[in-house]
Amino acid sequence: MAVVKLERERGVAWVTISNPPARNALTNDMAAEFATVCEEIETDNSLGCVVIRGDGGAFCSGAHTSSWEEAYSDGVMTDEAYVASDAMYGSFVRFGQLPIPTIAAVRGAAVGAGLNLALAADTRVVARDARIIAGFTAANIHPGGGFFTLARRLGGRDVAGALGLFGLEMSGERAYDVGLASVCVDDEDVEPTAEAIADKLARDPLLARRVKRSFQIETSGEYLSWAAALETERGVQMWSQERRRRMSTQ
Repeated sequence: MAVVKLERERGVAWVTISNPPARNALTNDMAAEFATVCEEIETDNSLGCVVIRGDGGAFCSGAHTSSWEEAYSDGVMTDEAYVASDAMYGSFVRFGQLPIPTIAAVRGAAVGAGLNLALAADTRVVARDARIIAGFTAANIHPGGGFFTLARRLGGRDVAGALGLFGLEMSGERAYDVGLASVCVDDEDVEPTAEAIADKLARDPLLARRVKRSFQIETSGEYLSWAAALETERGVQMWSQERRRRMSTQ
């Protein structure tokens, strides 16, 4: 069953993206569940940190293809398709704006929307052999979800271009070298390392939330806002999806 699970342990919220047969690809229903999980975390003042991870040794392979094909069955530029896209990326923005520090524990592949989700966290603990893949152009669609804004904020212009423009793949080790991750460890050490970092913050949830607030205010920067980037990309990404859909039926 494809689900988004929330577990609480000693002040840490563990969010698990679980759809193992599809390498934890996100369905439309999972996007709605993710938004609900974020709401629960926001209102639970006993939580001082969030760790997001994938089930079964993979992070997230992006949006679930068949789920999106169903949403786009009448065309990508329909009201229904727009709402579905908004639900998916809107849940990512909500995660990125949580009032609690967030860590992405990345094992296996983080692809497309799954990479956006990892980049939405405040920091990343990655496996050395993790696979960091934007994958949008390889799928014949324009990057979406504010990808370029997120990638540029973390790794700079060259990294955003390498991943999103040229479709290059990075290992976790390389992602650490270029600033996309703060910690790089062996695969089996990813979640224990994320847990150790999270536990320190979870001891004082009130302080963690106050520090996170200052972090958000002081690092908002001079870049295009995430919400603005999402809207800027939305039209051309949906056009490219409609184009791909039409090509697949020819």
